[in-house]
Amino acid sequence: MTSPRIHTLVIKADGAPLLLESRAAAPRLPVVIGREGEIGIGIDPFDPKVSRQALTVTATGDAWHIQVTNRHGAARQLWGQPALPSRPVETISWPRIGLRVNGDPELRHWVLLDDPALGVAGLQTCQPSQRTESVDRPPRLTAAQQEAIRALFADVLAWPPRVPATPLQLKQVASRLGIRREAVQRRLEEARRKAISLGLGRVVPLTDPEYLYVLVSAGYLQPSDDDLDPPLR
Repeated sequence: MTSPRIHTLVIKADGAPLLLESRAAAPRLPVVIGREGEIGIGIDPFDPKVSRQALTVTATGDAWHIQVTNRHGAARQLWGQPALPSRPVETISWPRIGLRVNGDPELRHWVLLDDPALGVAGLQTCQPSQRTESVDRPPRLTAAQQEAIRALFADVLAWPPRVPATPLQLKQVASRLGIRREAVQRRLEEARRKAISLGLGRVVPLTDPEYLYVLVSAGYLQPSDDDLDPPLR
């Protein structure tokens, strides 16, 4: 089984991700990350807006414990989910967690927490009502549906997270998969119907990642090595 790992990357304006460090995380041992941390970020290139001790992360075995002390804060992004502001202290169980440490706006400092053993458990996305309590979950995504979703939302599922993450157009997906646009549309419509059954509260356009977030949260899509940018492979 692969051990938990911590990766640090920096992305300059319009540049490719540059891997700074990648190391295994010892169980229950806090690791300080920052300009004067055990793992350095904001050093090369130098970024004085990154705190000397920006983050402290601990692999607990069944989650990551995260403390944010960067004076300009940080954003956190779980794989397959939207970006959110980080809380000062969080404990999160997710296979891939991205922490973007705020500093110079021309630089993107990423701390990536990777623990494949955690998986995506398949969280319940809504409280069951009396009407839906006994209804079975929808079937898993077919291989064809997964193929269409991964092609459409490749930017959204990419790791490290891409900013901005832009879905393709349906005709681009069709061209990439070598099928008709109508076939792509049918696959995505069925995937969206499954997301609605899982708790998506409204019918969104097929290129809106909101239904993707629901499918990932419910465990219907798992991380893949294909999502990784070259520095992490």
